[in-house]
Amino acid sequence: MVRPYHPVRELEGHLDRGELDSAIALARGLANERRRPLELDLTLRFLPLVATQRPDDFDTWALRWLERWCAERRGRATIDDAGELAAALAEVAVDPERALHAVAALQERLARDAAKSRARRR
Repeated sequence: MVRPYHPVRELEGHLDRGELDSAIALARGLANERRRPLELDLTLRFLPLVATQRPDDFDTWALRWLERWCAERRGRATIDDAGELAAALAEVAVDPERALHAVAALQERLARDAAKSRARRR
């Protein structure tokens, strides 16, 4: 039996193994194939690898990720949220696990706040 090909799983495998160049190549192909960018949660996983393997490029990658996050939030994020997120992203190069946890916690809090806001409007 032939198993179906799952390019996102393959990409996650490259990221798990620290294979940044392979992950970038596959991510580009996936984005082109889908005709849309990869999910933010997935692209966030590139940042620790960029911080260690291409430190001179880290700021560019992190700022691009933050810019996209702000654009996708369209009026649902505050400057305080963006500042908190920027601080967490700056920590990726020092303590990636803690930084990614902080990003996830912020996103969860914002999702809860949005759900509460929607519930109040009903």
